[in-house]
Order: sequence, then structure tokens, then C-alpha cells
Amino acid sequence: GLAQAGEALAVPNLIYVMGEIGKPGAIDTEKGITLLQAIAQAGGFTRFAATKRVELHRMDPASQTEQIYIFDAKKGTGISGATLLTEGDVIVVPERRLFE
Repeated sequence: GLAQAGEALAVPNLIYVMGEIGKPGAIDTEKGITLLQAIAQAGGFTRFAATKRVELHRMDPASQTEQIYIFDAKKGTGISGATLLTEGDVIVVPERRLFE
């Protein structure tokens, strides 16, 4: 419904999730959601997910270049699962290779 007087309008904070994930697509999240929370909200990994090399794609506003950060959900290495996401982030879950 409409916001009551004095109530802040919720601003959509869209994060995109694609690849081997339960429900790929855009997720409208609260600010302050973490990488792991977003993966959970998108239905978690499929059984074909390469959980060792989850990618976080983020535009660097200053240079207008895309930065790619790797998260290893298996070992908890690379960037942290507690990394805070920002508007427009894209999480890409690649498909596992044959013997991965």
C-alpha cells in the first residue's frame, strides 16, 4: 500500500543472481544484505553449482569498469560471504566442471 505520512518510502535495492542458483533473476533486497543471504534468498545453489568460484560482479562507479570478486563458499576463502551487496551487484554462479 501507500506509505503513511512520515514513513520512508522503500527504495528498491535490486541485486541480480544468475547461473546455477535456485531462482535466478532480480531480487529486491533490503540495504545491508550480504552475499550469502542473497544466495539463500535466491533459493541457494543447484547441485551443478561451482560453489568454489562464485563471482560477484560490481561496477566501480569511479572508473566505470566492472570488478569481479571470487567467493569460495566451500572453503570460505576469497571475499567474505558477509560482504555487503550494493544496488546493481550481479552474483554469477558458474556450472561445475566435470571433476570439480
